[in-house]
Amino acid sequence: MKETSLIEEARWAWKEAFSMGLIHDKDTSILFQSWGRLERYTNHLIKAFSHPKSLHAVAIKTQPHPKILEKIVKWGFGLEAASIEEVKKALKAGISPEKIVFDSPVKTRSEITYCHKNVKGMRLNANSIEELERMPANPDFQLGLRINPKVKTGAPDVYDVSHDESKFGVPITEREKILDAILRFPVTLLHVHSGSQMANIASASDAICLLRDIAIEANSLLVAKGISRRIKTLDIGGGLMPEELETGETSMMEQYVSNLRLRCPELWEFELITEFGQWSYFFTGYAISKIEYSIQKGDKYITYIHIGADFLLRDSYVKPRGISFGIMDSSFQWKRTRKVSHDIAGPLCFAGDYLAKNVPLPQAEETDIMILAGTGSNSYGLWSRHCSRDIPSFLAVDFERKKVEKLSPRLEAFQNF
Repeated sequence: MKETSLIEEARWAWKEAFSMGLIHDKDTSILFQSWGRLERYTNHLIKAFSHPKSLHAVAIKTQPHPKILEKIVKWGFGLEAASIEEVKKALKAGISPEKIVFDSPVKTRSEITYCHKNVKGMRLNANSIEELERMPANPDFQLGLRINPKVKTGAPDVYDVSHDESKFGVPITEREKILDAILRFPVTLLHVHSGSQMANIASASDAICLLRDIAIEANSLLVAKGISRRIKTLDIGGGLMPEELETGETSMMEQYVSNLRLRCPELWEFELITEFGQWSYFFTGYAISKIEYSIQKGDKYITYIHIGADFLLRDSYVKPRGISFGIMDSSFQWKRTRKVSHDIAGPLCFAGDYLAKNVPLPQAEETDIMILAGTGSNSYGLWSRHCSRDIPSFLAVDFERKKVEKLSPRLEAFQNF
């Protein structure tokens, strides 16, 4: 679907929500999840891999709203948890334990015991050999070990987790230690995740090939030692850049899988786990804000809206990820005034709260509405309480059936304190 279609859905959703009485005076901004687009992305993931023994576990941290997790579970997907709290959120969403993948790098002894006793059948990836030392001899979960492949995938530095100083995984250069650990501990799964927003498909594939090589070598050693256990599952993580799925065009995901089929066909002989969060969600969400001010400064305008770094932390602190902007007037029509350069400023009291600069848009005014398309991932889950602003209402949209529903109301930032 083209991005313009996402923006058009957003325009319709705001108008429909307004007519249904779901938007009130205090609602200076609203968050939206598109069910149809989310289902399209998750189904595309299944079709692209076409793997007979796969678990596509969507990262909870990317979008942790309980109602959205419930929908993911209902559709039969897994959930990847980066904390024990996320493990419990997954269980509350109604998921079967064997579809939970637990990847926290700081699992405590009590958390490991909790999983052993209460989440039987889950997948638990140890982050280090030292963590393996804490595992029960016969765990009631599938035990994995995370490997740092030390490859360059084109991910931005702040999201790159496969460099020399990474806090994630056992470096692949410590191959003998890895193989020894697989012999000594009940490991049956190997895991790799190289970074977020990876742009280099070839290098990302390199990491998976390295994981395959270790799995094959480990299984040969297990046979030689007379040990019946095998590495049977490969968890290849996620990390691809978000992309728009265009009808009739080969997606980056399909290119990635084709590369893996060519270079790593053995991947289809193992059980497979994936952890695509940002790719699955980014182009399935949008946000809408009232424009409070648009003030001319020199040859451009600073346009102030009610969501900024509190909602889109990564876009403000690191770099914009490709969110698109549109402006409609109070009658829900697209603005047709001349285009001028806008710096889009958020509401927070610090100088870096800008979502984008020098964006050509129709000249805005106080009664207009700003649409932000492509806000589905790493946004709501990263909500910042800086300045104690309310968390906006969250609505879900079934555009095909022309339905809008409220997932959660507007909440005070410290409401549960």
